[in-house]
Amino acid sequence: MKVIFLQHVVNVWKVWEIKEVNDSYARNFLFSKKLAKQFTKQDEINLENKKKKEEKNRLTKVEQRHELWDKLNWKKFNIDIKRDSTWKIYWSVTEKEIIDLLKKEIKIEFTKWEIVMDWHIKKSWNYDVFIKLWAWEMAKIIITL
Repeated sequence: MKVIFLQHVVNVWKVWEIKEVNDSYARNFLFSKKLAKQFTKQDEINLENKKKKEEKNRLTKVEQRHELWDKLNWKKFNIDIKRDSTWKIYWSVTEKEIIDLLKKEIKIEFTKWEIVMDWHIKKSWNYDVFIKLWAWEMAKIIITL
């Protein structure tokens, strides 16, 4: 019997995966626990539509990511803060200040985990800060104090 799985089980099957299983296994275990249902023609049509929609969403996300990369990469941002006579600043610049700066300048909100800094900024200088746009893709911005 062909079944389509409704839930993900690690190392066994994935959601919306289609497999041929024994009839008694399907009726007694999978259907009773609502892990799967019998595969029909309508499920096949729905699955194809869902795949097309997911592919379209993936492509728009890729385009948005590239636009954001073009907007951010190698862009210089200036943070004005109080300094003493030796150009030391009174507090360190953390991810929060950079998030606030990016929200104000380019109207996009990031999380603390998307900002990659070697250390918090404590002296006036130019610093490279990386922003994770995707798992493997980062944009480099330059922070000047």
